[in-house]
This record gives sequence, C-alpha cells and structure tokens, in this order.
Amino acid sequence: MPQSKKIRVFMIAMVMILVLSACSTSSNETKVPDSSSAETGGASTAAADGEKVELRFLLWGNQQEIDRKTEWTEEFNAQSDTIHVNLEAIPEGFHEKLTVQLSSGTLADLVQIAGDFGGEYFKDDVFAPLDSYIEKDGLQDAWVDSLMSGLSYNGSVYAAPCTFYSGFIIYNKTMFEENNVPLPTNDWTEEDFLAAAKALTKGEGDSKVWGVDFSSWWAYSLARNLYDGYKAWEWETGTMTADTQGFRDGVQFITDLYQVHQVSPTPTMAGDVGGTFENGKFAMTIGASWDMASFNEAIGDSFEWDIVTFPSNPTYGQWRSPLWTTAIGMSADTPYKDECWEYIKYMSAGEKVQGEMEIIGLPALKAISEDSEFINTIPDGWKKFNKSVFFDALDYAVDGVVLNEIQDEIIKYELELLFAGEQDMDTTLENIQTKGQLKLDRMKQ
Repeated sequence: MPQSKKIRVFMIAMVMILVLSACSTSSNETKVPDSSSAETGGASTAAADGEKVELRFLLWGNQQEIDRKTEWTEEFNAQSDTIHVNLEAIPEGFHEKLTVQLSSGTLADLVQIAGDFGGEYFKDDVFAPLDSYIEKDGLQDAWVDSLMSGLSYNGSVYAAPCTFYSGFIIYNKTMFEENNVPLPTNDWTEEDFLAAAKALTKGEGDSKVWGVDFSSWWAYSLARNLYDGYKAWEWETGTMTADTQGFRDGVQFITDLYQVHQVSPTPTMAGDVGGTFENGKFAMTIGASWDMASFNEAIGDSFEWDIVTFPSNPTYGQWRSPLWTTAIGMSADTPYKDECWEYIKYMSAGEKVQGEMEIIGLPALKAISEDSEFINTIPDGWKKFNKSVFFDALDYAVDGVVLNEIQDEIIKYELELLFAGEQDMDTTLENIQTKGQLKLDRMKQ
C-alpha cells in the first residue's frame, strides 16, 4: 500500500473507533479456521497450481451469527474448486481489529460492513466498488431498496447487504383484550399509543404493571432521532443539531412518558422494576427482529403477543427508528477480487443462504424478503405474528453514522438527569449541544 494511502486509512480508522456503532457481541471466543496469511499481508498468498485461493473474511457477530456464517462458509468452500474462505470472527473488539489491519496494511480480503459506518471507508478508497460485478450478474435491483444508500458513495456500491433490522412496538395482546383496549394497528397515532399506555398502567409497588417499557437503551436511541429530520447531529457537516425544535419535541415526548403520563419507569429505575415484558410486567415494549426468537422461548404460552409499527405524531409523522444493515465489502487492495465477489454473491444474493438468513436477521434479497410465502411463513416453534411489520418498519427506518462517543457519553448521561427530574430541559439540551459539538469537532479533525 502506498505510504500516503497508509496515512489516510490510519487516520480515518482512528477516527472511526470513536464513530462506529456498537455491534452484536458475545462473551464466548470463537475458533475459526487457520489462515496462513492471516497476519502477514493484505491479501492471501497466491495458491499453487491445483490449490484453492485462500481468502480472509473479517466479521463480527454473536455466537449464533458466527456459527451460522461458519456453516454457510463451509458449504461454500466445499462446493468451490478454486476458493477457500477463512473466517476471522471477532465477537468483541471488531473495530479495533479492523483499525489494526488498516494501519498495518494487513486488511482482510473480505470485510463485514454496516450501513451506519461504511461511508467513511468508502470515501477513502479502502474498499473496491462492486458496480461492475453487480451489473455483470444482473443484480442492480436485487436487494431491498432502502438498504443501499448506506452502502453506496458517490454513485457506486461498495458493499452488498446480507441482513437488516429496524424497530417496532411489541405488545401483550392478551393484556389489551382483557382490558378492552383496542389493539394497535399500523395506522395508529401517538394519541392512540398514549391512551393504551395509560389504560394499561395499573397497580402499585412490586405488583405494578406498566403501559410501556421505555427503560432500556431504546430510550436514548429513539430520543436521538424520534421525529423525522431532527437527529442530534449531522456527521457530514460536523454539526450538532440538539438545538432544533424537532429534537426538543422528541426528547420532551419521551420525558413526559416518565414525568407526566407515568406509564414507564425511567432507565435508572429499570433495575428496581423486578420484571420484563416477557413475564407480563409491561403491556408494550420496543424491539426488533433479533428479539423474536428469545421472546418466543421466554413467553411460551403465558400470553398472546404481536408486533406493530411505530405510531405517528401529527406534526412529524411516524417515529423514526435506526436502520441496521450488515453487508460484505472487498478490500481495494486484494488481488482476488473476482474470487471475493463469488463469496459475496453467495452470501448476499444466493437464495439458499438468504432463505435461511431469518435465523440471524432479515434477508436483504428481494427474491426472499418480498416473497409472499416468506411473509406468511412463521419459523418453527414461533407463535403466529404480523411478520409484514418487519418490512413496513423500513418506511420509517433511517441510516446515518452512529456516534457512540456522543450518544453514550453525553446524550445518555444528560438524558438520565432529565428523565429523573434532576435537570431541566434547557440545561439538558444546551449541554448536549455544547459538549457534543466539542467532541464532534475533535472527531472531524
């Protein structure tokens, strides 16, 4: 790698350690296949005649995700006469590992990318554009449309999507019906949401049942961009926007859930509630498709439940959810781009793998995700639910660089004080704006 490029990618990598969004993690280390070139260069050593080209794939994931990707990769390796892919699976510390590989010129041939951080690398030519491969195989319209903006830069696509997630409301259907509260629908309003939350908040002390659970990390994530167009920051311009009316209104709505309507415990109260949605402590909660397997297992036959899209505010429209997309890109420096593309295509556009992807995330391939049979098929062992909500939620899901250094260290801290009534709104927003801008300026520099 030329020295000037090494300097550029090192600088952007160091910035992105601060910028990148948190990824799925697992406490269990995963043993991955050995690669003779794993620590010696940016691409595998050329295979001898008759041997397979060895590719390295750097990725993150929890144990279930890594296990499934290992299984699919082994199937790919078994059916390929010319390519062998070695997984470098990082349950924790993925971005630190990525930074080390970038700065040392040892970047893997294939790298897992997310829609909320890839753009900074695309701009610096770390990854190769995939347009010619996509066009050659006729895949220009293969994937869910709304996923592609976060995987593109300057008119080119740099990573192919495999899975995606966005948020929605999970509700206790039994509790709604027993209390004669109308079941939520995809056209419900914020007023409907509040009416249901108030009607279903009952009891006192340890026996209290809450109308909604806004006591998890979702409270901070949604506060950042609850209403359309009013995020806490704009990464491209390097500007904090916590001083806009829309941002204030979104934070005010969530604060009122605790202080005015009293339908949810605050995040700092969560540990004292003594229960979860799964054991009937809340009538509603916020979730994503990654919750479905664990909820089915935990709830069993205790009560009936379903999912519904976010409600709409009369001024700002539907609440906004972060959009999480996982994809695969190839190093701009790998000499094995054709071989890399074969694996990328297998994982992101192969109907066999994409048809099994629901186990770890929603399939990005339109041929699967938009198929009526897929929409109407419930995984074995799961209760029937409104599966179309997974895809309806894309209408209000938004991409964007997630700045954990600001969200976790500034916004979370300031909002905890506000939610608990220990700090007023003006002081909270001023602190977020001022402190956030200082940190954002350092990041951009």
